Amino acid sequence: MTEGGDLKQGHGLYVGFAFAAADVLFELSEAGIVEFAVGAALKLLGRPARRLQGMAFADLLAPSSRPEAERALTRMVEGARVRRTVLLGLREDGSTVSLEISGYRRAEDGGHLLVAMSLGAVTVAGHAHRIAQSGLLDGDGFRTMANSLVQSAAGGQPYRLSMIDLPEIDRLRAEAGSDVAQSFVGELGARLRALSVGGDAAGQLSDNRYCVLHPPEVDSSRIEEAVGEAALAVEQKMHAPGLSTLVLDVAEVPPDDIPHVLAYALNRFTQGGDTKGGLAALAADLQPRLSAAVKEMRAVREVIERGEFNILYQPIVDLWTGVVHHFECLLRFSDDNERSPYLTVTFAEDTGLAGEIDLAVAERVISAMRVAPLSHPSLKFAINLSGRSLSDPTVVRRLKTLLGEASATHHRRLMLEITESAEIRDFPAVNAVVQDFRGMGYSVCLDDFGAGNAAFHYLRALGVDHVKIDGSYVHDCVGSAQAAAFIRAIVGLCNELGISTIAEYVENIETVNLLRVLKVRFGQGYLFGKPMRPRPAAHAGDLKGPWLTATTEWRNDLLHWRGVTPAAGSRSPTDG
Repeated sequence: MTEGGDLKQGHGLYVGFAFAAADVLFELSEAGIVEFAVGAALKLLGRPARRLQGMAFADLLAPSSRPEAERALTRMVEGARVRRTVLLGLREDGSTVSLEISGYRRAEDGGHLLVAMSLGAVTVAGHAHRIAQSGLLDGDGFRTMANSLVQSAAGGQPYRLSMIDLPEIDRLRAEAGSDVAQSFVGELGARLRALSVGGDAAGQLSDNRYCVLHPPEVDSSRIEEAVGEAALAVEQKMHAPGLSTLVLDVAEVPPDDIPHVLAYALNRFTQGGDTKGGLAALAADLQPRLSAAVKEMRAVREVIERGEFNILYQPIVDLWTGVVHHFECLLRFSDDNERSPYLTVTFAEDTGLAGEIDLAVAERVISAMRVAPLSHPSLKFAINLSGRSLSDPTVVRRLKTLLGEASATHHRRLMLEITESAEIRDFPAVNAVVQDFRGMGYSVCLDDFGAGNAAFHYLRALGVDHVKIDGSYVHDCVGSAQAAAFIRAIVGLCNELGISTIAEYVENIETVNLLRVLKVRFGQGYLFGKPMRPRPAAHAGDLKGPWLTATTEWRNDLLHWRGVTPAAGSRSPTDG
């Protein structure tokens, strides 16, 4: 076949098939020259299809994607079928667009290549998920990109993930200055992107840690060369011992598990792992850990799907009236209700399963609130939502549906408590979610306030109704003037903002008395009651008896803590 028009006339079947999944269909020579093009090229590439004939296919792509395109075309020439290779297209105005190409060589017509091109399935916002200094994607952006790319390659030629640890950057910054270090990081970012799939699958996880998703042909020595080239570009030397690479092949991982395996590997890398010896030790130990992680992920999923978990309830008490304001709903994974779920929950957070757990608990509690004994109208409950869940669009979408359906009957009796707030990176996006929930009528609490050095930043970025003061301050406040001063400062700020405060780890009456002096409104701890299950009802319709414990009693149709009987007319300092 010498004329591209013959394709249009004689192979309409191929054109029809291609357009089922593609926007533009090309016929290329073995040398990569466009001999025929048809389809929505103007929309995709900024040029009409008729103007593409005679052009080199590589000229339609951003320079960073041309090596990957050359590899894909070479594989087609060699007889392989290429599926969904991700590239960056170069539009006529100089802008770029994410593309996918698939194709093969048609041996019956002299070896021409039939290539289908479509708009890329992966789109990461240019600035929202990018580090300005390096031009690389941040952690969230890279996870989004990598998950989609690796899943699209499952069953075909797998991509590989390299992680790079460069403590030498700290030395460079100290010895040569921050400007040189920034220049090096910029040079490194450009080179890592050039090596990556599609020219943009590289990320910066911290000041010193980077990752790149690349084809198998790009080995660790080529990545080490890129680091050396970046150093030479700024007239510096990087010592070889400062560089380690970790290559993760996910070819054998089931597609549904790939996002969780990637999350686990990246989290272990970002955190430095829990092995001695740095990244080299982590690299040697990670692959068997991943195999075990896949099994554990399946086990956690099965527990969630079968509902094999318990919910316990711990009271939060109004320190001024003694009324049980609400119960925090606490997760337990076995019949041993004393056993903390910390390890399982931490694993779920590392593998991206935290949202599944949060949704399962929310569904369980909302369903239970419709029937006895949780249906008593004066009882309120708080469910925990991790910062990671509120950063996951899929989880947020399901939460909004669930809470929206429950808002008509439950919004005044259900609270939301944000945990793991340190994992929130995109504060505006998460705050928009929080305000949507508050708009439905749900109160929102920020957990463990004061535990991290960015806590006040969280309070400024997230509009909430309650703040739970970290227990490390409360536990020591009676004997520590410093801890009491911190609580006083937190309460003063929250009162100015119209936010109520909850103190956790309250274990004795001396602490209650001091917290009242410091104007803390609510308390939680073993003094008021341990996490518990409601007792069996004495009779059908018994909504009060199940909640009676050694520390609680009903008065005026409200559940009270027995330890305080307020004087007549007493009011808390934050009452209107």
